[in-house]
Formats: sequence, structure tokens, C-alpha cells
Amino acid sequence: MTTRIVLIGAESTGKSTLAEALATAKDLPRTHEFVRTYAAALDRPLQEADLDRIARGQLAEEDRHGDVPVVLHDTNLLSTLIYARHYFGVEQAWLEEAFAARHYAVYLFCQPDIPWVADPGQREGPQARAQLHGLFEAELRRRSLPCVRIRGDRDVRLRAALAALDHPERAPPIP
Repeated sequence: MTTRIVLIGAESTGKSTLAEALATAKDLPRTHEFVRTYAAALDRPLQEADLDRIARGQLAEEDRHGDVPVVLHDTNLLSTLIYARHYFGVEQAWLEEAFAARHYAVYLFCQPDIPWVADPGQREGPQARAQLHGLFEAELRRRSLPCVRIRGDRDVRLRAALAALDHPERAPPIP
């Protein structure tokens, strides 16, 4: 069974940068955030009608490495669920079921304590990041998911994440 490690958090919290650093440091496969590629290919803003394709694309991205011992996920279906609710006010029952059927060993919850960086077409702004951070925290808490808060500069973040990878079973839920 594959041990799945998820980097999660609001926009511009260093998830992709940390995922790349971890993958390099531990020589691990990693998956990317499907919606990023999907949204970049569109000539329009995302719409509710895109949610199904985004969710299915994220599932395929999470599964693309097959049965490997450990894989890093630069986000997962939980982000898709949160964003669907936040931006479109919708719940997707099939997506909740798909999420519930998967096991993720630990969530590396990237904190918004680094400078916000604009990414046109992908990010709203620092105020949205703060609001979304609260939504992610509430969801991790509500679901009692094993979680390690990742904060600080790049080196501090990498050390904390590496320690979490060494012992994912020690990560408690957010109180």
C-alpha cells in the first residue's frame, strides 16, 4: 500500500516549492495540483461546470505513480472539495465518497506566514489566502486528519516536513 503524504493549504503558502524540495531530498515521486494546469489551459475563469473534470483529473493525477512505497501529493481531493464549496457553493457526493475511500498518511499544512506571491489567473489575493486558510484549518479539524503545521522560512519548512516524513504516524489531528 502506498503511503500518501499531502501538502495542503491556501493559495501562495509554498506547497509546490516544498513538494519539489521534499521530492528532491528524499528521491520521491510527486503529483501536481491538477487544477493549476487545467485552469492555465482555459481562456476563461473556472466555472461550476469544470468541477467534475477537475476532480477526475485530480484523482488521475494522484494515481499516476501506481503502487509505490511513498508519494507526495501537491494537494489532493480535499482541496477540490473546499474550493468547490467556497467558490461555487456546491457539494459533490461522489467526490466526498472518493475522498473517504482514500487514505492519506499525513497532511503537511502549509501556513500563510510567507509573503504572498501573485499568480495571475490562479490566485485572488492576500485577503482570500487568509480566508481560505481558515477554511482549510476548519476542514482538517472537522475530519480529524493527521496534520503537521509547516511554517517558517524554506529551510525551517523543509526540516519540519522531512521530520514528518520520517514518522507520519506521529502526526496528530488539529486540536
